[in-house]
Amino acid sequence: MAVDYARRARDYDAARSDDVTDRSYWLRGLIDVGRILPGERVLDLGAGTGRFAALLHPDHRIVAFDSSPEMLGVARAKAPIPCVRGDGHRLPFQNQAFDATILVMVLHHLMDYPTALREVSRVSRRVVVATTDMATRRLGILEEAFPSLLEIDRARFPSIQAIVAALMEAGFGEVRVEERPYVRALTAEQQLDRVRRKYLSTFDLLPPGEYDLGLRFLEREIPRRSGDRFELKASFTFVAGLR
Repeated sequence: MAVDYARRARDYDAARSDDVTDRSYWLRGLIDVGRILPGERVLDLGAGTGRFAALLHPDHRIVAFDSSPEMLGVARAKAPIPCVRGDGHRLPFQNQAFDATILVMVLHHLMDYPTALREVSRVSRRVVVATTDMATRRLGILEEAFPSLLEIDRARFPSIQAIVAALMEAGFGEVRVEERPYVRALTAEQQLDRVRRKYLSTFDLLPPGEYDLGLRFLEREIPRRSGDRFELKASFTFVAGLR
């Protein structure tokens, strides 16, 4: 089941974006693992609201690409970057139009991610994918609140091994995998607000009633267990390839 981002666009950044974290964690990982250099042509595939396209914009020739016109509408307001709407399985760009393509938490939204990666290989010399390894993924108190969440995500997210295999089949060599720890401190109310705004797209895919029950559980248990401090601890995996 696909997640409808049309109604999420307005609140998406409030639930997901944090400038310090976006710069110090996500952007740093993309640039380091993807070996992205200043001045290069970069395609942000599945750019959404343009969080990373806007950060790359000052030093790179960036194009934001997404299937949602509502999300791209938000992206256009952030920076003077080209925004292109289309299907990630059929990219409307010439061969080798880009030096690098970034895909941040995107593959699980694609109907056929190996086909999309073959298209990336056609239009780009390098690629870097940011994803989560569901084989080791843990969500702490969220697992108690939403018992179906991990099971749903394990069916949605391709494994790291499958991503590596798809990149190699698409023609990328020198595939590198780097797992990076992620820690973020929030207040209890900030985390609860993120859940209320459904910062995880999987919340829309939970069985009927589970989200509401889980939210009430968190509203009671997060302040009781954590006081006013809620710490997120996780890790995300960056996978890069070179043609």
